[in-house]
This record gives sequence, structure tokens and C-alpha cells, in this order.
Amino acid sequence: MNKSQKKEICNLLILCTLIFGSSSALAGKIHSPCSYHPIDIDKYGKQPFQNPPELHPQNGRLETELTVQYTDPKTTSIAGCGVKLRTYNGKLVGPTLRVRQGDVINLLLKNRLPKESPNEIQAQFDQENQNAYLDTIPASFNTTNVHFHGLHVSPTGNSDNVLLAIAPQTDFPYEVTLPQDHPIGSYWYHAHAHGSTSIQVGSGMAGAIVIEDNPITTPKALLAANANEKIFVLQTTLYNQKGELNNITSLFPGPSQPKDCNTAANKDTWPCSQRRITINGQIVPIITMKRGEVQRWRLIDTAFRESIAFAVEKHDLHEIALDGNYLGRIDTWKAGTPIDLQPGYRSDVLVKASMTPGEYRIIDQSVSSLKSLRQVDEPENLLAILRITNEVDDMALPTSEEMAALAPFGNLDLSKKAVGVQEVAFKLGQDMPGKKNYFQVNYRAFNPDHVRQLELGTVDMWSLTTVGDPAAVPNGIPPTPHVFHIHVNPFQWQRTGPDGKPQMVWKDTLLVQGPTVTNIYTQYHTYIGKFVIHCHILDHEDLGMMEVQEVINIPVAHSH
Repeated sequence: MNKSQKKEICNLLILCTLIFGSSSALAGKIHSPCSYHPIDIDKYGKQPFQNPPELHPQNGRLETELTVQYTDPKTTSIAGCGVKLRTYNGKLVGPTLRVRQGDVINLLLKNRLPKESPNEIQAQFDQENQNAYLDTIPASFNTTNVHFHGLHVSPTGNSDNVLLAIAPQTDFPYEVTLPQDHPIGSYWYHAHAHGSTSIQVGSGMAGAIVIEDNPITTPKALLAANANEKIFVLQTTLYNQKGELNNITSLFPGPSQPKDCNTAANKDTWPCSQRRITINGQIVPIITMKRGEVQRWRLIDTAFRESIAFAVEKHDLHEIALDGNYLGRIDTWKAGTPIDLQPGYRSDVLVKASMTPGEYRIIDQSVSSLKSLRQVDEPENLLAILRITNEVDDMALPTSEEMAALAPFGNLDLSKKAVGVQEVAFKLGQDMPGKKNYFQVNYRAFNPDHVRQLELGTVDMWSLTTVGDPAAVPNGIPPTPHVFHIHVNPFQWQRTGPDGKPQMVWKDTLLVQGPTVTNIYTQYHTYIGKFVIHCHILDHEDLGMMEVQEVINIPVAHSH
């Protein structure tokens, strides 16, 4: 290379530097779509809102297959990142199962995830065992089953049995029979094999279940709102910089702010990854409504660990159901007051579009560390956009009087009937060296052989609390929030309504803020058999915060 050629190259390098900056700065501006950097929502979001695909029954029977498989990174991506994630049918969200009271769900679960080698299974076990005191060997990450969250159905056999373990490369036929009087509403299904729940749900293994309204008994205004209903499967799908999720410790709590992530030992956590909450696999979708139109939105928080303070800018949220159960009235939360969603929660709201056209933000409001499940200040998140057109369709909202007949249990108040008392203390603590944690219910890690027995027909008060470390433990863990979930039978809980007055509501999942004690009331009816209670922070469940319950039928002695 002669002198003039060298000079020409130097001049070109200087010119490039002037245009683009230094090579290191240039590298800083070009990121892989899978890298841990803010997602460009203008590029990867703002597409029309899409409900998940739907499956319907024929002659009272919904027959379908769900295939558990990896997504193909060549055809499935999140914000431009090709992902290889454990999913149902290779999609980022499971199909919606739409059924009616009394229907039967025949679901053939086909686990097509690859079998793991003994070394791979041992490595998975070590991830969990190095972080928690386990009392039983958990399932491998590719072992699965299905939980029908919130349904009042049998927990035994091939129904809603979460004690099953469906191994890779095997099939299992589920048959779930809904009672004729099953509460109408919004439910969901998700993976629930102990040890792989969080990594599978954190990959997107979840979908909605809708028990349809009876068109004869449902107010006409509600049926009209149902016509353009939206199903929100709210997800925190976590994937690493290869588009995969194979490390359960990624699901554990991490530092809250990106500035802390520079020094974090594990940058694969949700806060450091800068991934976004998705809705049905979409990033910031756009919902289009006419002025005055009313739509029903079914909100389902399927996140492995995420509080969502759901609000729509300048719009009231008219809540009609909680955790699937109709309130029997309309609770109107004024604009700016969010609907509280915790992992496993559902809330059905009616949204009446403003008469002022334009775009309105649908957000996860910022929350302080006192209210956050992660116990850190959480910034506001943009979830979606409501776009109101110039067209007008001024629809009516149903009245509380019209909704009263839909309350599934009428005016039943279990607090007046409770006889027994059950206690649940969620314990998250650490050992003296601070290397391992205890994830326990009533000071015991999950073991399928440790069973709490409950009597069929009994009404109990359950006293829920959370505990941390004793004062003598150095840098001990204080009582932290946990999310109580019980299978099969819903419970009553007293909350403060939008009018500031106490009200009894029916739920199946509830945030418990330690060390405060929360009392709930439940009854065990229709079904005997084993099921579980657990923390719905899903890595807590995998690490031991779960307990088996068994409803037993004790024959009544007859006097002569």
C-alpha cells in the first residue's frame, strides 16, 4: 500500500468518525433485537389488538389437543428477537377455551418437548437446590401438566390434577366436567408441574378459559358489550439474549433500576432485561373503539411475578367480576384509580369510550415499593393504546340492579357460618450463612406426602400471613408479600369498594402483605380428593411454597 492509498483510507476513517462517531459509540447504537436494551415500541408494537385464537365445544363437549413444544425462532419473535420458548402449540399465547356450564373439556396434552439427559436434569436440580432447601425432587423443566385455574371441578384422576407429571414425549388425556351451576366468568389454564411451573409460565404457557354467559339471563347491555370483548392475557415472557429461558434463577427478584443492572451478578432477571409486559404476545397493541361504545375487557394476570396497576387514561373502569365471579353489581373505579392485578388475578371490566376522539394510554401505573410485589419502586409501563374514532355508538352500561341476579352465590356470607380455623404462614427466610433460602408453608417445604385434611361440607376461616427471619439472623429477610391461591373452592374476602365501604367479594387468589393477618372464608363442597394451596409467585411455588390439601368425606353417625 503506497502513501497516497494510506492517506485516502485515513481520510475515509476520519469522515466515518465525523458522521457516526467512534467505533465504540457506533457499536453502542446497534443492538441485537435479543439484547438487554429498551424495546422500540414504534417499531415492534402498536399493531391492532388481537384476541387469542378460540376453541368452541360441539354438543356440550370441547375436544382439542394442546401440544407443548418450543417455538421456532425462525418464525416466532418478540420485538424482533427470534425466540425458542416452551409454549402451547408453538404460539406465544394459548388458545382461549370457550365453554358453557355443564360442558366437558376433553383435552389431549401432547408433551413434545425433548427428553433431557440425566446430566441436564441434574443441572436443573442444582439451579433450584443451590437456592432453596427442597424437601422433594422437583420435576424437570420439560415435564408438565395443566391446571384449570379457578374452576370448581374435580382435582382427581385426569381432571384438574396438578400432582400429575407428564413427561417429555408422552401424551395425557384430560377430561374436565363443569357442573351445571358452575359460576360464569373468566378463568385460565397454565402449566403446574412442581419445579417447572415458573419456567414454563414464564415462557408463555398460559391461556384463557371463558365460561359463556347465558343469553337468556344476561342483561342485554352486557351481551352488547360482550360482542366486541377483549381478552387480555397479560404476560411477562422472559427470554435471554439468545431468545431462550433455561435458567430458573432468572425468574428470581432482581435489582429494580437499570443503573443497578450494570453491577448485577445476574442480568437475566426481568428488571434488568428491559423486556415488556405483553398482551396475548403483543407489545403495546392498539384497541379501536367508537365514541360511546362499551366493551367488556377480561383482564388475566398470568405473570410469574408482576403486580399490575391497570388503568385507562381519562376513563372509568366499571368492574363486574373478580376471579371469574360476578360481583352482582357494578363497581365503578374512577379514572386514575387502577384495578389491582396480582399473579393469578382476573378482573372483568366494562369500558365506555370517551365522547372525545383521540388516543388514550392503557397503563400499568407506577407503584411504590410498599405496594410492589418486587418491593421496589416500579415505574409506569405502557401496556396498550385505546384509539377512539369519530364514529359514534352511544351504548348503555348495565345497571347494578340488572347485574344482581348474576351473583353466583347470592347474598351468602360465609363469615357467619365459619366453624373451623385453618392457618397459613408463608415463610421466606435464609440460613445463617445467607446462602440458601427457606420457601415454606407453615414452616415446611412442599412434600406431596405432607397433607392437610379438610372435611367435605365444612365452612372454615383461613388466617393468612407471611413471616420472615428471626431478629438473630444477620441481614435477615423481613416478612415479604406473597400471593395465596387455593384450588377447587373459591373464598370470600372483605375489601374496600370504590365507595370507601367494606364489601365481601369472592376470589381464588389474594395478595397477602406480611406481617398483617388476612382472614378469608371458604367451604368445601361437591368434590373430595387432593389439591394444593401455594404462593402464586411461581418461583416461590417451585422452590417449596406449596402444600397439599385433601378434602375427605366423613360419614355422619346416625343416632338410634
